[in-house]
Amino acid sequence: MTSTEAYAACYRHSGEPFVRGEGCYLVDQAGSRFLDLGAGVAVSSLGHGHPALISAIAQQAQDLIHTSNLYETPSKREIVAKLASLTGLERVFLSNSGAEANEAAIKLARRTFQVVRNEDRHQIIAADHSFHGRTMGALSATGQPKYWKGFEPLLPGFSFVPYGDTEALRNATNEKTAAILLEPIQGEGGVIVPSDDYLKAAREIANDAGALLIFDEIQTGVSRTGRFLACQHAGVVPDALTLAKGIAGGLPLGALVYGEHLAEALVPGTHASTFGGNPVACAAANVVVDTVSTPDFMAHVQSLGEQIIQELTTRLAGLPHVQEVRGRGLLLGVVLTEPAKPFVTELFNRGVLTTVAGGNVLRLSPPLVITKEELKTGLDEIVDVLTGWHA
Repeated sequence: MTSTEAYAACYRHSGEPFVRGEGCYLVDQAGSRFLDLGAGVAVSSLGHGHPALISAIAQQAQDLIHTSNLYETPSKREIVAKLASLTGLERVFLSNSGAEANEAAIKLARRTFQVVRNEDRHQIIAADHSFHGRTMGALSATGQPKYWKGFEPLLPGFSFVPYGDTEALRNATNEKTAAILLEPIQGEGGVIVPSDDYLKAAREIANDAGALLIFDEIQTGVSRTGRFLACQHAGVVPDALTLAKGIAGGLPLGALVYGEHLAEALVPGTHASTFGGNPVACAAANVVVDTVSTPDFMAHVQSLGEQIIQELTTRLAGLPHVQEVRGRGLLLGVVLTEPAKPFVTELFNRGVLTTVAGGNVLRLSPPLVITKEELKTGLDEIVDVLTGWHA
Protein backbone atom coordinates (compact mmCIF):
# COMPACT_ATOMS: atom_id res chain seq x y z
CA MET A 1 0.00 0.00 0.00
CA THR A 2 1.37 3.42 -0.97
CA SER A 3 1.32 6.39 1.37
CA THR A 4 -1.44 7.94 -0.74
CA GLU A 5 -3.57 4.79 -0.51
CA ALA A 6 -3.18 4.80 3.27
CA TYR A 7 -5.04 8.09 3.62
CA ALA A 8 -8.64 8.00 4.81
CA ALA A 9 -10.69 8.59 1.68
CA CYS A 10 -12.25 11.77 3.10
CA TYR A 11 -10.29 14.08 0.82
CA ARG A 12 -9.60 14.53 -2.88
CA HIS A 13 -6.03 15.76 -3.05
CA SER A 14 -4.97 17.88 -6.01
CA GLY A 15 -1.62 17.79 -7.78
CA GLU A 16 1.83 17.25 -6.29
CA PRO A 17 2.40 17.57 -2.54
CA PHE A 18 3.21 21.06 -1.34
CA VAL A 19 6.62 21.24 0.32
CA ARG A 20 7.18 24.92 1.03
CA GLY A 21 5.38 28.21 1.58
CA GLU A 22 6.68 31.63 0.65
CA GLY A 23 4.48 34.56 1.64
CA CYS A 24 1.25 34.20 -0.35
CA TYR A 25 2.62 31.36 -2.47
CA LEU A 26 2.85 27.61 -2.01
CA VAL A 27 5.50 25.56 -3.79
CA ASP A 28 4.92 21.93 -4.74
CA GLN A 29 7.31 19.00 -4.93
CA ALA A 30 7.96 19.69 -8.62
CA GLY A 31 8.90 23.31 -7.91
CA SER A 32 5.70 24.88 -9.27
CA ARG A 33 4.44 28.00 -7.47
CA PHE A 34 0.77 28.59 -6.62
CA LEU A 35 -0.76 31.88 -5.55
CA ASP A 36 -2.79 31.02 -2.46
CA LEU A 37 -6.15 32.81 -2.60
CA GLY A 38 -7.65 30.26 -0.21
CA ALA A 39 -5.19 30.50 2.71
CA GLY A 40 -5.91 26.91 3.69
CA VAL A 41 -9.62 27.79 3.95
CA ALA A 42 -9.13 31.16 5.66
CA VAL A 43 -6.47 29.88 8.04
CA SER A 44 -3.06 31.27 6.97
CA SER A 45 -3.84 34.90 7.79
CA LEU A 46 -0.17 35.92 7.72
CA GLY A 47 0.62 33.80 4.69
CA HIS A 48 3.39 31.22 4.72
CA GLY A 49 6.76 31.55 6.42
CA HIS A 50 5.99 34.85 8.16
CA PRO A 51 9.23 35.68 10.05
CA ALA A 52 7.66 36.82 13.33
CA LEU A 53 5.32 33.84 13.37
CA ILE A 54 8.10 31.34 12.67
CA SER A 55 10.30 32.93 15.32
CA ALA A 56 7.60 32.77 18.00
CA ILE A 57 6.77 29.15 17.20
CA ALA A 58 10.44 28.12 17.24
CA GLN A 59 11.15 29.91 20.51
CA GLN A 60 8.09 28.46 22.25
CA ALA A 61 8.88 24.96 20.97
CA GLN A 62 12.35 25.32 22.40
CA ASP A 63 11.06 26.61 25.73
CA LEU A 64 8.00 24.40 26.35
CA ILE A 65 5.69 22.41 24.09
CA HIS A 66 3.02 20.97 26.38
CA THR A 67 1.78 21.00 29.97
CA SER A 68 -1.96 20.13 29.71
CA ASN A 69 -4.57 22.49 31.12
CA LEU A 70 -3.75 21.47 34.66
CA TYR A 71 -1.17 24.27 34.50
CA GLU A 72 -0.87 27.74 33.00
CA THR A 73 1.69 29.09 30.56
CA PRO A 74 2.55 32.70 29.65
CA SER A 75 1.52 32.35 26.00
CA LYS A 76 -1.89 31.02 27.03
CA ARG A 77 -2.42 33.78 29.58
CA GLU A 78 -1.56 36.38 26.95
CA ILE A 79 -3.89 35.15 24.21
CA VAL A 80 -6.80 34.68 26.62
CA ALA A 81 -6.44 38.27 27.82
CA LYS A 82 -6.23 39.58 24.25
CA LEU A 83 -9.32 37.70 23.11
CA ALA A 84 -11.32 38.94 26.08
CA SER A 85 -10.27 42.52 25.37
CA LEU A 86 -10.91 42.42 21.62
CA THR A 87 -14.31 40.73 21.86
CA GLY A 88 -15.74 42.54 24.87
CA LEU A 89 -16.44 39.20 26.55
CA GLU A 90 -14.73 38.05 29.72
CA ARG A 91 -14.23 34.28 29.62
CA VAL A 92 -12.26 32.10 27.19
CA PHE A 93 -12.10 28.33 26.72
CA LEU A 94 -9.37 27.16 24.33
CA SER A 95 -9.79 24.13 22.09
CA ASN A 96 -7.99 22.70 19.06
CA SER A 97 -10.50 23.50 16.32
CA GLY A 98 -13.67 25.29 15.35
CA ALA A 99 -15.83 22.21 15.67
CA GLU A 100 -14.58 21.68 19.22
CA ALA A 101 -15.27 25.33 20.04
CA ASN A 102 -18.84 24.93 18.80
CA GLU A 103 -19.27 21.74 20.84
CA ALA A 104 -18.24 23.76 23.88
CA ALA A 105 -20.71 26.51 22.95
CA ILE A 106 -23.58 24.03 22.75
CA LYS A 107 -22.65 22.58 26.14
CA LEU A 108 -22.36 26.09 27.58
CA ALA A 109 -25.86 27.00 26.41
CA ARG A 110 -27.54 23.86 27.69
CA ARG A 111 -25.78 23.76 31.03
CA THR A 112 -26.48 27.46 31.64
CA PHE A 113 -30.20 26.76 31.67
CA GLN A 114 -30.48 23.17 32.85
CA VAL A 115 -28.05 23.44 35.77
CA VAL A 116 -27.16 27.04 36.61
CA ARG A 117 -30.62 28.55 36.07
CA ASN A 118 -32.61 25.36 36.61
CA GLU A 119 -34.78 25.99 33.54
CA ASP A 120 -36.02 23.35 31.13
CA ARG A 121 -34.41 24.86 28.04
CA HIS A 122 -32.30 22.88 25.60
CA GLN A 123 -33.38 23.82 22.07
CA ILE A 124 -30.79 25.38 19.75
CA ILE A 125 -32.02 27.35 16.74
CA ALA A 126 -29.60 27.45 13.80
CA ALA A 127 -29.93 28.47 10.15
CA ASP A 128 -30.47 26.65 6.89
CA HIS A 129 -27.22 26.28 4.91
CA SER A 130 -25.16 26.86 8.05
CA PHE A 131 -21.94 25.00 8.78
CA HIS A 132 -20.66 24.55 12.32
CA GLY A 133 -18.42 21.48 12.04
CA ARG A 134 -18.43 17.71 11.59
CA THR A 135 -18.37 16.38 15.15
CA MET A 136 -21.77 15.15 16.31
CA GLY A 137 -22.93 18.22 18.20
CA ALA A 138 -21.63 20.66 15.61
CA LEU A 139 -23.02 18.48 12.82
CA SER A 140 -26.42 18.47 14.50
CA ALA A 141 -26.33 22.28 14.39
CA THR A 142 -25.32 22.34 10.72
CA GLY A 143 -28.23 23.18 8.44
CA GLN A 144 -27.07 21.15 5.44
CA PRO A 145 -28.69 17.69 5.30
CA LYS A 146 -26.11 16.44 2.79
CA TYR A 147 -23.61 16.29 5.66
CA TRP A 148 -26.00 14.29 7.87
CA LYS A 149 -26.36 11.28 5.59
CA GLY A 150 -25.08 8.11 7.22
CA PHE A 151 -24.57 9.73 10.62
CA GLU A 152 -28.15 9.87 11.85
CA PRO A 153 -29.74 9.94 14.32
CA LEU A 154 -28.17 13.27 15.15
CA LEU A 155 -28.47 14.91 18.55
CA PRO A 156 -32.02 16.02 19.34
CA GLY A 157 -32.99 19.58 20.15
CA PHE A 158 -31.88 21.45 17.01
CA SER A 159 -34.11 23.31 14.58
CA PHE A 160 -33.43 25.45 11.51
CA VAL A 161 -34.82 28.63 10.01
CA PRO A 162 -34.09 30.45 6.73
CA TYR A 163 -30.95 32.57 7.08
CA GLY A 164 -31.66 36.29 7.07
CA ASP A 165 -35.38 35.87 7.80
CA THR A 166 -36.09 37.84 10.97
CA GLU A 167 -39.72 36.79 11.33
CA ALA A 168 -38.89 33.10 10.90
CA LEU A 169 -36.28 33.42 13.62
CA ARG A 170 -38.69 35.18 15.95
CA ASN A 171 -41.45 32.63 15.33
CA ALA A 172 -39.09 29.72 16.02
CA THR A 173 -38.24 30.82 19.56
CA ASN A 174 -40.21 29.60 22.54
CA GLU A 175 -39.86 28.80 26.23
CA LYS A 176 -37.61 25.83 25.39
CA THR A 177 -35.08 27.88 23.39
CA ALA A 178 -31.65 27.89 25.00
CA ALA A 179 -29.72 29.61 22.22
CA ILE A 180 -29.73 31.05 18.73
CA LEU A 181 -26.57 29.98 16.88
CA LEU A 182 -25.67 31.95 13.75
CA GLU A 183 -22.73 32.76 11.50
CA PRO A 184 -22.46 36.54 10.91
CA ILE A 185 -21.59 35.58 7.33
CA GLN A 186 -22.29 32.09 6.06
CA GLY A 187 -18.95 30.93 4.68
CA GLU A 188 -19.44 27.32 3.62
CA GLY A 189 -23.04 28.11 2.74
CA GLY A 190 -21.89 30.38 -0.09
CA VAL A 191 -20.39 33.58 1.41
CA ILE A 192 -23.87 34.87 2.24
CA VAL A 193 -23.79 38.30 3.88
CA PRO A 194 -26.94 39.25 5.83
CA SER A 195 -27.93 42.81 6.59
CA ASP A 196 -26.62 44.37 9.77
CA ASP A 197 -30.25 44.73 10.80
CA TYR A 198 -30.63 40.94 10.77
CA LEU A 199 -27.87 40.49 13.32
CA LYS A 200 -29.32 43.31 15.44
CA ALA A 201 -32.72 41.65 15.27
CA ALA A 202 -31.21 38.32 16.31
CA ARG A 203 -29.86 40.03 19.44
CA GLU A 204 -33.27 41.50 20.19
CA ILE A 205 -35.09 38.21 19.54
CA ALA A 206 -32.73 36.30 21.83
CA ASN A 207 -33.25 38.89 24.55
CA ASP A 208 -37.03 38.74 24.20
CA ALA A 209 -36.98 34.94 24.37
CA GLY A 210 -34.63 34.87 27.34
CA ALA A 211 -32.18 32.85 25.23
CA LEU A 212 -28.48 33.18 24.46
CA LEU A 213 -27.14 34.55 21.19
CA ILE A 214 -24.05 32.71 19.95
CA PHE A 215 -22.08 33.76 16.89
CA ASP A 216 -19.91 31.27 15.03
CA GLU A 217 -17.02 33.52 13.95
CA ILE A 218 -14.75 30.63 13.01
CA GLN A 219 -14.41 31.68 9.36
CA THR A 220 -15.20 35.38 9.79
CA GLY A 221 -13.30 36.28 12.94
CA VAL A 222 -9.76 37.50 13.63
CA SER A 223 -10.03 40.44 11.19
CA ARG A 224 -11.01 38.40 8.13
CA THR A 225 -13.81 40.86 7.28
CA GLY A 226 -12.04 44.08 8.26
CA ARG A 227 -13.18 44.11 11.88
CA PHE A 228 -11.82 41.75 14.52
CA LEU A 229 -15.27 40.14 14.57
CA ALA A 230 -17.75 40.24 11.71
CA CYS A 231 -20.57 40.96 14.17
CA GLN A 232 -18.81 44.21 15.09
CA HIS A 233 -19.84 45.68 11.72
CA ALA A 234 -23.39 45.61 13.07
CA GLY A 235 -22.40 46.67 16.58
CA VAL A 236 -23.85 43.49 18.07
CA VAL A 237 -22.35 41.80 21.13
CA PRO A 238 -23.38 38.14 21.54
CA ASP A 239 -23.46 36.18 24.76
CA ALA A 240 -20.82 33.87 23.35
CA LEU A 241 -18.84 33.37 20.16
CA THR A 242 -16.46 30.86 18.66
CA LEU A 243 -13.15 31.41 16.87
CA ALA A 244 -10.63 29.18 15.08
CA LYS A 245 -9.21 29.01 11.53
CA GLY A 246 -7.14 32.21 11.18
CA ILE A 247 -6.39 32.62 14.87
CA ALA A 248 -3.00 30.85 15.01
CA GLY A 249 -1.54 31.13 11.53
CA GLY A 250 -2.00 27.46 10.70
CA LEU A 251 -1.53 25.78 14.07
CA PRO A 252 -4.56 24.08 15.65
CA LEU A 253 -6.38 26.41 18.02
CA GLY A 254 -10.01 27.27 18.66
CA ALA A 255 -11.76 29.37 21.26
CA LEU A 256 -15.13 29.74 22.91
CA VAL A 257 -15.39 33.28 24.25
CA TYR A 258 -18.33 34.11 26.51
CA GLY A 259 -19.65 36.64 28.97
CA GLU A 260 -19.06 36.67 32.70
CA HIS A 261 -22.81 36.16 33.21
CA LEU A 262 -22.32 32.60 31.90
CA ALA A 263 -19.19 31.82 33.90
CA GLU A 264 -20.92 29.42 36.31
CA ALA A 265 -21.85 27.04 33.49
CA LEU A 266 -18.31 25.82 32.87
CA VAL A 267 -16.56 24.85 36.08
CA PRO A 268 -14.01 22.09 36.81
CA GLY A 269 -15.29 18.74 35.62
CA THR A 270 -17.83 20.09 33.11
CA HIS A 271 -15.61 20.50 30.05
CA ALA A 272 -11.93 20.11 29.18
CA SER A 273 -9.36 19.61 26.44
CA THR A 274 -5.99 17.88 26.76
CA PHE A 275 -4.33 19.83 23.95
CA GLY A 276 -6.50 22.97 23.87
CA GLY A 277 -4.45 26.08 24.49
CA ASN A 278 -1.19 24.36 23.61
CA PRO A 279 1.70 26.75 24.38
CA VAL A 280 3.07 26.66 20.82
CA ALA A 281 -0.32 27.33 19.23
CA CYS A 282 -0.92 30.15 21.71
CA ALA A 283 2.47 31.70 20.93
CA ALA A 284 1.51 31.68 17.26
CA ALA A 285 -1.91 33.15 18.04
CA ASN A 286 -0.35 36.03 19.96
CA VAL A 287 1.66 37.04 16.89
CA VAL A 288 -1.34 36.72 14.56
CA VAL A 289 -3.71 38.64 16.82
CA ASP A 290 -1.17 41.40 17.52
CA THR A 291 -0.58 41.81 13.78
CA VAL A 292 -4.15 41.77 12.47
CA SER A 293 -6.00 43.62 15.23
CA THR A 294 -4.56 47.11 14.74
CA PRO A 295 -7.02 49.69 13.36
CA ASP A 296 -4.86 50.40 10.30
CA PHE A 297 -4.51 46.72 9.43
CA MET A 298 -8.24 46.07 9.72
CA ALA A 299 -9.10 49.18 7.71
CA HIS A 300 -6.74 47.96 4.98
CA VAL A 301 -8.44 44.55 4.87
CA GLN A 302 -11.87 46.16 4.61
CA SER A 303 -10.74 48.58 1.90
CA LEU A 304 -9.04 45.83 -0.08
CA GLY A 305 -12.23 43.77 -0.03
CA GLU A 306 -14.29 46.69 -1.29
CA GLN A 307 -11.82 47.25 -4.12
CA ILE A 308 -11.92 43.58 -5.15
CA ILE A 309 -15.72 43.51 -5.21
CA GLN A 310 -15.82 46.67 -7.31
CA GLU A 311 -13.15 45.46 -9.74
CA LEU A 312 -14.58 41.97 -10.25
CA THR A 313 -18.12 43.30 -10.54
CA THR A 314 -17.00 45.67 -13.28
CA ARG A 315 -14.78 43.23 -15.16
CA LEU A 316 -17.26 40.34 -15.02
CA ALA A 317 -20.34 42.42 -15.87
CA GLY A 318 -22.49 40.91 -18.58
CA LEU A 319 -21.25 37.33 -18.23
CA PRO A 320 -24.35 35.10 -18.17
CA HIS A 321 -22.76 32.57 -15.81
CA VAL A 322 -21.78 35.18 -13.18
CA GLN A 323 -24.56 36.40 -10.88
CA GLU A 324 -22.74 38.67 -8.46
CA VAL A 325 -19.62 39.26 -6.40
CA ARG A 326 -20.24 39.52 -2.66
CA GLY A 327 -18.54 39.34 0.70
CA ARG A 328 -16.83 41.49 3.28
CA GLY A 329 -13.15 42.23 3.75
CA LEU A 330 -11.14 39.30 2.45
CA LEU A 331 -13.93 36.74 2.60
CA LEU A 332 -15.41 37.00 -0.89
CA GLY A 333 -17.46 34.94 -3.29
CA VAL A 334 -18.07 35.03 -7.03
CA VAL A 335 -21.59 33.63 -7.37
CA LEU A 336 -22.06 31.52 -10.50
CA THR A 337 -25.07 30.00 -12.24
CA GLU A 338 -23.30 26.63 -12.40
CA PRO A 339 -21.03 24.52 -10.18
CA ALA A 340 -17.84 26.29 -9.15
CA LYS A 341 -15.62 23.21 -8.95
CA PRO A 342 -14.56 23.21 -12.65
CA PHE A 343 -13.47 26.84 -12.31
CA VAL A 344 -11.48 26.03 -9.15
CA THR A 345 -9.79 23.18 -11.05
CA GLU A 346 -8.90 25.39 -14.02
CA LEU A 347 -7.49 28.07 -11.74
CA PHE A 348 -5.43 25.40 -9.96
CA ASN A 349 -4.03 24.35 -13.33
CA ARG A 350 -3.02 27.98 -13.84
CA GLY A 351 -1.31 28.20 -10.45
CA VAL A 352 -4.04 29.94 -8.44
CA LEU A 353 -5.67 28.31 -5.40
CA THR A 354 -9.32 29.02 -4.63
CA THR A 355 -12.12 27.04 -2.96
CA VAL A 356 -15.79 26.20 -3.48
CA ALA A 357 -18.55 27.43 -1.17
CA GLY A 358 -22.22 26.57 -1.43
CA GLY A 359 -21.65 24.53 -4.59
CA ASN A 360 -21.85 27.43 -7.03
CA VAL A 361 -19.64 30.05 -5.38
CA LEU A 362 -15.96 30.61 -6.17
CA ARG A 363 -14.62 31.61 -2.76
CA LEU A 364 -11.64 33.89 -2.20
CA SER A 365 -10.10 34.03 1.29
CA PRO A 366 -6.46 35.02 0.71
CA PRO A 367 -3.90 35.73 3.42
CA LEU A 368 -4.68 39.06 5.03
CA VAL A 369 -1.15 40.25 4.18
CA ILE A 370 -1.58 39.79 0.42
CA THR A 371 -0.26 42.69 -1.67
CA LYS A 372 -2.13 44.55 -4.38
CA GLU A 373 0.33 43.19 -6.93
CA GLU A 374 -0.34 39.61 -5.85
CA LEU A 375 -4.06 40.26 -5.93
CA LYS A 376 -3.80 41.66 -9.44
CA THR A 377 -2.13 38.45 -10.57
CA GLY A 378 -4.91 36.36 -9.06
CA LEU A 379 -7.79 38.54 -10.22
CA ASP A 380 -6.44 38.66 -13.77
CA GLU A 381 -6.44 34.85 -13.87
CA ILE A 382 -9.96 34.66 -12.42
CA VAL A 383 -11.29 37.14 -14.97
CA ASP A 384 -9.50 35.35 -17.80
CA VAL A 385 -10.97 31.98 -16.82
CA LEU A 386 -14.50 33.28 -16.31
CA THR A 387 -14.62 35.43 -19.45
CA GLY A 388 -13.26 32.65 -21.63
CA TRP A 389 -15.34 29.82 -20.18
CA HIS A 390 -18.27 29.97 -22.59
CA ALA A 391 -16.60 32.03 -25.31
